[in-house]
Amino acid sequence: MKILDFAIDVERAERDLYDRLAACCQHDGVRSIFRMAADEEGKLLKKLKMLKANPQQNALELNSLSALPTKLRKLQSGSCELLDQNLVRDDLSGYNYILKTEQLLLNLYINLKKRENDPNAKELLDLILQEKQSEIDRIHLIFDFVNAPNEYLATAEFSNIGEFHNFGRDEG
Repeated sequence: MKILDFAIDVERAERDLYDRLAACCQHDGVRSIFRMAADEEGKLLKKLKMLKANPQQNALELNSLSALPTKLRKLQSGSCELLDQNLVRDDLSGYNYILKTEQLLLNLYINLKKRENDPNAKELLDLILQEKQSEIDRIHLIFDFVNAPNEYLATAEFSNIGEFHNFGRDEG
């Protein structure tokens, strides 16, 4: 299988998973988080499709692909039950689920690169890894912003104490 075709399939499955999870969510904040993650995947898909336009990069085959990990298959079969299985109940648990999924895919690309012998294929996997890491970094920044009240503000400084529980605290 071609490297870019594989990466596009994986990222499309991840985007579709986030879209399906957003549709399942009862909590507006979590739904927004999954939609944001799906949008991020859409941006990465566009970049991968642009790379595919280059005939040299598009021709590179993935020689090291073995059976997909079980966790990765869940991306393709995701359902609303995943929210319950992973205890996604609020904004923070939604972000944690996304970060866990993103890290799984980052590790997949890292392992594929380690097994690859072709230097051109390794270079292409490096590009994909850089894009994936940039995506994870953006999600971390958003997570840090959302989680900031838990980490940096004292209860007395919180301007809307009625919404404090949205940030993982049930103090009142």
